[in-house]
Amino acid sequence: MTKQRRIGLWFAGTSAIFFTRALLYSTFVSRGPEVQDALHLNTAEMGMLSMLYPAGGLAGILFSSWLVNRFGSRIINAATYSLAGIAFIALGPAVAAGDVLMSSAMLFLVGLPMAISDFVGNIEGSAVDNASKRSIFPVIHGSFGVGMLLGATLAGWLINSGVSLEASFAMVGVFIGVLSILAGFTFSKHERVVVTAAAKKINRENSIKVWFEKRSLLIAVIGFSFIMAEGSAGTWVPIALTQAGFTGAEAAFAFGIFWIVITLGRLLGGVVVDRIGRHLSILWSAIFTAAGILVFMGGDIINMPYLGLVLWGLGMAVGFPMSVAAMGDEPAMASARINMIISIVYLSGITIGPALGALGEAMGIYVAFGIPLAMMLVTAAISGATKPLPGSGKK
Repeated sequence: MTKQRRIGLWFAGTSAIFFTRALLYSTFVSRGPEVQDALHLNTAEMGMLSMLYPAGGLAGILFSSWLVNRFGSRIINAATYSLAGIAFIALGPAVAAGDVLMSSAMLFLVGLPMAISDFVGNIEGSAVDNASKRSIFPVIHGSFGVGMLLGATLAGWLINSGVSLEASFAMVGVFIGVLSILAGFTFSKHERVVVTAAAKKINRENSIKVWFEKRSLLIAVIGFSFIMAEGSAGTWVPIALTQAGFTGAEAAFAFGIFWIVITLGRLLGGVVVDRIGRHLSILWSAIFTAAGILVFMGGDIINMPYLGLVLWGLGMAVGFPMSVAAMGDEPAMASARINMIISIVYLSGITIGPALGALGEAMGIYVAFGIPLAMMLVTAAISGATKPLPGSGKK
């Protein structure tokens, strides 16, 4: 197999697991209003429920680096998607039965393997990006946008067609499991290596060291902010729109528009990054995201939610992918730093649900979007931390 073909298959396989992870998540959030109604949850309680997905993810990410180093990406990818698919299938009947405890457990068990898959995807994506002559990481992350878009579109169609939530979750659970396991065969085979005590010590030291690096911490805050903005939209935009008078299908369609913009932005984002550089790409991403959230928040005055979602989505396109790419500038430290930022992502996810849910219950969900808006302003101020390290070969 030629090197070019190898990179092409590797790129396709990595993109596929970004796609399937997003399809699963989008299916859940697009039917979020149904989940909330079936479980009889108020806004604050829905916020607590939504916390369980990233809480499971945080539990999974703690072991992801060790698992991948021990067993390899192929085996871990197959195991994670088997567990996620089964848990997602079981989530449907639990929600339909109004069983909050079982629904919570299954949502936690979906989030746990998906965080490990997130780590696998970013490690493989960073590696194939470094192997390629062009910046292809935004395109790989663009596959996540395709999955979110398809999930939202499919959910809207299934809702209008009267397909039950249980059937929807079952179909998606089977599909993502099969496709993801097949995609994993494009990853490099795991070679068993005898790890010396000295090497183990270095790995432990690196894992601790990154939490004290100023640059890494600043980039982690940037990644945190973009994921908070993305997660806020994912969980709360459909619910906010239904509260504002949109139907469930209309809310899912609006959420789909949001992900159309993100997807197009990511598919074309590599060209932008190559032209203006990583730092300016992240700076403008933060500015556009902040503008979009502000327009969406002003729905009662401006009444242009679609414009807000377009700006919001445009800003979200390359912000987080380039944050991860910045952590991979040094191959020797890439695993530790990427594990760090993924951990921060799931900490972000845990805070999104309760924070926005509590503020939304007290003052309205549109006011609660002020939290990610403030974080975007912080991101713009510290975006210089993402400038490539000398010798990395990146712009």
